[in-house]
Amino acid sequence: MQDTPSIKITYDARVLVQKDFVVKMSANETSVKPYGDDQMEYKYECTIPIPSYLIAIAVGDLEYRSLGRRVGVITEPVNMDFVANELENLETMLDTVEDYLKVPYVWGNYSILILPPSFPMGGMENPLLTFASPTIITGDKS
Repeated sequence: MQDTPSIKITYDARVLVQKDFVVKMSANETSVKPYGDDQMEYKYECTIPIPSYLIAIAVGDLEYRSLGRRVGVITEPVNMDFVANELENLETMLDTVEDYLKVPYVWGNYSILILPPSFPMGGMENPLLTFASPTIITGDKS
């Protein structure tokens, strides 16, 4: 079967990682807990049908910071203050888009994962989680 936008699925995921790593996905996080002595178990659920090519996962030295009631940023801890400051108006931007389109944001929460400087090109918009190039962080909030 070919992967096309017309074939959509919901999914659940269970991801085990070494305890020093953080997992983020294009789904709602439902549980994070220790697993054994040296691992963490992350569980995710996506209840809105999506094409399988929109399933996304990021694992690494990551930190999440809320920037409002339903938005946040994810990046390496060393970059968090700079990234959070740059994107502090993210909630206002989402509210503005909803007002303009006259429809609520269907996914509920929205996060941007700023990729590490070693990955300076590309990005991908996925449900609940956009992977963005670090080049969008310019220092002038543009």
